[in-house]
Amino acid sequence: MKTPKGFFTYFHHAEVLEMLSDEQAGRLYKALMRYGNTGEEADFGSDSALDVVFALFKKEIDYKFERYAEICEMRSEAGKKSAKVRKEKAQKESAEPHRLEIYTAAESAKMRFPENEY
Repeated sequence: MKTPKGFFTYFHHAEVLEMLSDEQAGRLYKALMRYGNTGEEADFGSDSALDVVFALFKKEIDYKFERYAEICEMRSEAGKKSAKVRKEKAQKESAEPHRLEIYTAAESAKMRFPENEY
């Protein structure tokens, strides 16, 4: 699965983070970074508050990573489809002989100035 280079934290997370001590928030942040980079689950020991908050963030990270992979796949398919259409169009244009049309001076003038009758 293709993974993004990072993840967002939202302002509504601040309310939960404010309930943690600075030490807990730091441990949580490091654990989230580790999880995002390697998929390694955090072990906070007996700190159940961090376990709960980590589980909430983990679920959000997983969803965002899955969505990112889906978007990458959709864009890849769209690019392949576009390339195929461009290739077919180029082949069609190169297969058609170029036709040189020759007009008389009067026909040429009539095309350029259709309001004038000659």
